Amino acid sequence: MLGELQNLRNERSTCLYTISSCKTQMEAMDHDMNEQILRFAEDKRELDSLNKELERRVVASETALKKARCNYSIAVDNWGLDEAFSGYYDSSSPEGSASASSVAAKNIVSERNRRRKLNERLFALRSVVPNISKMDKASIIKDAIEYIQELHEQERRIQAEISELESGRSRNRNPFPEIDHGDDPFISKAKKKKIEQSCDSGGSRTSSSSSIEVLELRVSCMGEKTLVISLTCSRKTDTMVKLCEVFESLKLNIITANITAFSGSLSKTVFVQADEVERDQLKIKIEAAIKALNDPQSPMSF
Repeated sequence: MLGELQNLRNERSTCLYTISSCKTQMEAMDHDMNEQILRFAEDKRELDSLNKELERRVVASETALKKARCNYSIAVDNWGLDEAFSGYYDSSSPEGSASASSVAAKNIVSERNRRRKLNERLFALRSVVPNISKMDKASIIKDAIEYIQELHEQERRIQAEISELESGRSRNRNPFPEIDHGDDPFISKAKKKKIEQSCDSGGSRTSSSSSIEVLELRVSCMGEKTLVISLTCSRKTDTMVKLCEVFESLKLNIITANITAFSGSLSKTVFVQADEVERDQLKIKIEAAIKALNDPQSPMSF
């Protein structure tokens, strides 16, 4: 009986020790969990602070960007007008303020019209120049200057070629000189007839080979009171000279002109000062002048 009671006491002591150990472990686990909760709360507060700072910086950046864009737009609109606005009005006088506002409005309108005309001229210049490196104003003007220099060089080459062709044409104007065989008893009448026929056929071949064969003729508008003539024809002997004669005979107000030679064709581009209503009439005149030049009986073909 006493032994059983002692065993029960031992078991009770073991249970109490186990309970105490579990309680200690639970307290340690609670302490660790509380520390983790505190660290998590601190991290959350720091993250919230960083988010607020980031949002504040984003808002400040957007505000600065909007302000910079607004200042840039105002500076562009008021570019070149500060001197025009200064000295025009007295802020203490209502009449002076009204007159100043009207003068400022007129100056703004005139400045906008000036810029619009400048942009239109740059657009027309960009459409004429074949090779544009960049689309800004400085590059367009630089490319246009280089293109004009190339056209001058091409004009000098063409003038030299025209002079050479004209000299060759003057030498070959009469390829079969007249030979008087009237007193030669050894040449028969049939042989004289053959010589005359060869002269006639040679002259007809020369006139047909030097005629202008038009492949394409276009007359289009370019800006105010400016027409562009684009003529493409076959490349033959004296074609350049005859094209120059055609346009010289029309007595046009030519702004600029250039000729481009390809393998078997010539392309002539002429800028003429004329109204848009004269476009169709000008095309008819050019066709008539070319037809008259190709006509062997016409004075222009000689």
